[in-house]
Amino acid sequence: MSSGFRTFNPTQNTWNAEEYLRTPDIQLNQQLKLLPTAQDSYRRLSGLKRADFLHAIHRLLQKRMEIIKDFYLKESGLSESRFETEWKRTLDTIILFEQYLRSQLSFEKKEDLPVDSVQMRKVALPIGPILVLGSSNFPLAYSTVGGDTVAAFAAGCCVIVKAHPMHAGTSSLVAACIEEARTALNLPEGLFTHVLDDGIELAQQLCLDERIQGVGFTGSFKGGKALMDLAQARKNPIPVFAEMGSVNPVLVLQDLSIDQQQHAAKKLAFSIGNDAGQFCTKPGVIFIPKGEMGSSFLTMLTKAFSEISPVPMLHPRIHENFEKRRIEIVSVKGVQKHTYQGALNGIEGRSTLAETEISIFLQSQSMHEEVFGPFSLIVRYENSEELRAGIQALSGQLTGSIFFGNHSEQVDEWIHLLANKVGRIILNDVPTGVRVLETMHHGGPFPASSDARFTAVGPDSMLRFQKYVTIQQQNIT
Repeated sequence: MSSGFRTFNPTQNTWNAEEYLRTPDIQLNQQLKLLPTAQDSYRRLSGLKRADFLHAIHRLLQKRMEIIKDFYLKESGLSESRFETEWKRTLDTIILFEQYLRSQLSFEKKEDLPVDSVQMRKVALPIGPILVLGSSNFPLAYSTVGGDTVAAFAAGCCVIVKAHPMHAGTSSLVAACIEEARTALNLPEGLFTHVLDDGIELAQQLCLDERIQGVGFTGSFKGGKALMDLAQARKNPIPVFAEMGSVNPVLVLQDLSIDQQQHAAKKLAFSIGNDAGQFCTKPGVIFIPKGEMGSSFLTMLTKAFSEISPVPMLHPRIHENFEKRRIEIVSVKGVQKHTYQGALNGIEGRSTLAETEISIFLQSQSMHEEVFGPFSLIVRYENSEELRAGIQALSGQLTGSIFFGNHSEQVDEWIHLLANKVGRIILNDVPTGVRVLETMHHGGPFPASSDARFTAVGPDSMLRFQKYVTIQQQNIT
């Protein structure tokens, strides 16, 4: 067993006082033994009963908001306004799923075939217990009671959450609310399990456990791919629904007016630098045209970006990885860097724009991969053919954005091209700020996510954790 671990306070550049212990094997094994019975019981509950569970969680979270906020701030270094935004998003997600469950009369489709005296029923059933791994950059919205957990509960699945070690305190407080809601409604013990570990051993162990039937993950490509490989190596392989990051290409077309350039520059600068750029949807590659308009736009972008105040990154490892990747890109011959260091303290991210030509971009695979932090690469293109080559060189992405003027005639062509590469296309706006809506698709072709068919946001994300069974009945007279 681990001797204990602590979380990190980025604003003070020091480790927090609280010590956390790895969940003991005996405790975890006891919970795992409860899973089959708990799953069998919970899957039989109506959508209304599951909605009641979500409502109870929501109510308890509201009661504990202040103490959760205290731990959130000291374990993430994120601002109070960021907490309020993420808190609202998390509660709105719970409400959205609760309302969705209450609006569904049933999870089945019926069809009668009178000529053959046959009735067909297609029923949506939970796939079984889900392992959810908390993300580092969203201590609430993609963690213990984030979108994966809420979707799994709504789908009728038991959930085991492995907390991210860098916000173990926040996660434990949220987990206590979930467990209290379960107890208050007399739902089966084992419906929810919360585990702590400062390494990867428990995640690997749980991914290989035959009682687990699916995995929800938000994080790096390396972590997500490792889980996918583990899950496929099992005797009975299971799906891993992994969201693994993206460079989120931005296309700036030739016909922007001065006002439109200013609008785009301010939007993009904030999207790249906000909260040290620690978003999976941060614009990481921006294609701009050569010539007068492109130069004018770049001047506006660099000025707006220089005005973004530096803030600490989430924890030392993320800062270390950011610096490594940032230096890797700016060290390439033919890359010009625009660094806005500001008052660099502790683990603040060194906000950087880098600039290169399309020919260099096409030859460098490392430029096609995410730099997680306040960094974006400007790629200059000469014409439509070069821009098309730049887009085609990219792998699967979460988003693609297009900024265009009032007289652009090629927008539909670029939309069509991006649709083969991304899960969401944004016109004249930035990709950050993923809205929790039924119409939102948050996912994309591999390696942005493990399966482009599914979203990690909104009621449709339940489909990841459900399967269909058709019951065909012959009427005998």
